[in-house]
Amino acid sequence: MAPSSHLANYLNMLAMSDETPNALVNFVSGYCETVMAGFRERWDKYKPEIYDNEISEAIGGLAARQATLAIEIARNPGIWNGHIAPLVLRCMTDTHITLAWILGAPLERSRDYIRFGLGQEKLFIEYLQNEADQAPAGELDERVKEMIEMRKDWLNSQLMEWAIEVNVGSWSGKSTRDMAIEAGCEGLYKFAYVPFSGPAHSMWQHVGLYNVVPCENPLHKNHRIPVIPELRTDPDYLYRSAKYVSRTYDLLTEKLHLKCDVPLPVTYFVDNQPFSRADEETNG
Repeated sequence: MAPSSHLANYLNMLAMSDETPNALVNFVSGYCETVMAGFRERWDKYKPEIYDNEISEAIGGLAARQATLAIEIARNPGIWNGHIAPLVLRCMTDTHITLAWILGAPLERSRDYIRFGLGQEKLFIEYLQNEADQAPAGELDERVKEMIEMRKDWLNSQLMEWAIEVNVGSWSGKSTRDMAIEAGCEGLYKFAYVPFSGPAHSMWQHVGLYNVVPCENPLHKNHRIPVIPELRTDPDYLYRSAKYVSRTYDLLTEKLHLKCDVPLPVTYFVDNQPFSRADEETNG
């Protein structure tokens, strides 16, 4: 059986990435090591406030989240396409804007960020508990009980449950657009966050472009019919991810007054990427 066009494109990319069959594997491995090294260097040089631990926890956690997303998209070339990659890239732009805004007033905003998350967790535990209470006798899955207890333990390890407020609004009290403008990320918001929101929320500007096509029957009044497309694997999505995680590393370097020597992921990508021949063949 012949491979699908998507799989064929992926296999072709593996084959033509360089003279050596393992060029793509070596590139991705080196790229991920660069991302991890960049994070570790910044974290090792950062001096956290011991008595205001929310600052280091929020900043460190968000930075680690950004690095994790960059590594996961790199390790999975099969998702370098217009359907799946934007979901990860949308998370990366959101993470960067959140981190940039928190760094504008670290103590107050890191506390707001963490308290909001704890409130959301408390709300979810209440949902689980209500579901458990309404389950017929003998039908409650033991795993649900274990999940409730595990989540309660995690919640109480940070702040006692009774002291946690549940806020159903925005954690910052502002829209993402306002946060981006205040944090100097308006360009990222306009040209990355907004367009990637369409795929993330399955809005028509994405679905109408990717999942419906004009009917070929001239008698059907040009209506559109659904389609499941086979998209080619495109390294440009990894390049965008490299730019976003590098932007986050630059932000940390500036705001935390660090001196860093590990090359940025985007620099590693540009200097080592094995896709030039593939791009030349694709673009003519």
